[in-house]
Amino acid sequence: MAREQKFVSAVAAVDEYSEELEVFLRLISGVLSERFQQAELILVLTAGQERNRETIKKYFKDNPSGLLISIVTLDPGTGLEMAMNAGRDLAIGDYIYEFDDIHVDYEPSVISEAYDRCIADGLDIVTARNDRPVKFSSRMFYRVYNALAGAGKDLGPSSFRVLSRRAVNRIKSLGVYIPYRKAVYRNAGLQEASFVYSSTDKTGKSRHSIKKERGDLAVDSFIYFTDLMEKMSIAICLTFFAIAVGVIIYIIVSLLTDEKLISGWVSIMGFLSIGFTGLFGLITIVIKYLSVLVNLSFSRQQYLIRDIEKISGV
Repeated sequence: MAREQKFVSAVAAVDEYSEELEVFLRLISGVLSERFQQAELILVLTAGQERNRETIKKYFKDNPSGLLISIVTLDPGTGLEMAMNAGRDLAIGDYIYEFDDIHVDYEPSVISEAYDRCIADGLDIVTARNDRPVKFSSRMFYRVYNALAGAGKDLGPSSFRVLSRRAVNRIKSLGVYIPYRKAVYRNAGLQEASFVYSSTDKTGKSRHSIKKERGDLAVDSFIYFTDLMEKMSIAICLTFFAIAVGVIIYIIVSLLTDEKLISGWVSIMGFLSIGFTGLFGLITIVIKYLSVLVNLSFSRQQYLIRDIEKISGV
């Protein structure tokens, strides 16, 4: 089969030392060099990962691939989302693969299939995910998120994706800071599709093992991309308003029926309910105001590149 003329980039985040790194390098470099005439591989590391750096350099020294290889080093503690943003911003390909995880549970043909679907159907984003059961916590997150986001397109788990250059340009126009790429991609009005492949991993290995980061990302996603906080504030505000109305009705009924009012109860409940109604009403306004500031924060740079090392893949 003739190799594709389009220039393709592949971006992968390597967050800690893994025995699977060489497996990933062998798979992705093999597919890219066989399928495309010109391709680059961008591997994003956080500072202090010398062992990974040496593994990468040794692999391509022993296994020439013809690819353009870039090893990008970020500050320690840079999260997955920012690492992938940095790699994508540096990519120059007409199409860009995003590998959030170097854990491989797919055949090489799956990588080609994602690209083929982009080309054949004129899509901007194609996402691949495995057929393994989704963890309960992830399933609940996506269910709640999709119910609150109201984007018309459900978000779900993914293994990797392919982006067109048009998609990358659209995303960059939204701002530098992208806190949760999947949500931004889903809300950018792009042509997209997804497909399910049969996982080759029978061990049940968990992807994205950094639980704290994933938990923080889930909370941030609800704040950035849904109106959950606003709805909660409105609900509490309406609850206290209903209590205030109930207290007023109780006072009116007691006066009309000559029923003796409970001493002190009416004034305390009336004060508290009316006070909390005003408080949560004010909180609702503040949350709306903060949402504007959150949108403005998308223009901030959130990662710092310490070093970019180019190595020969020939």
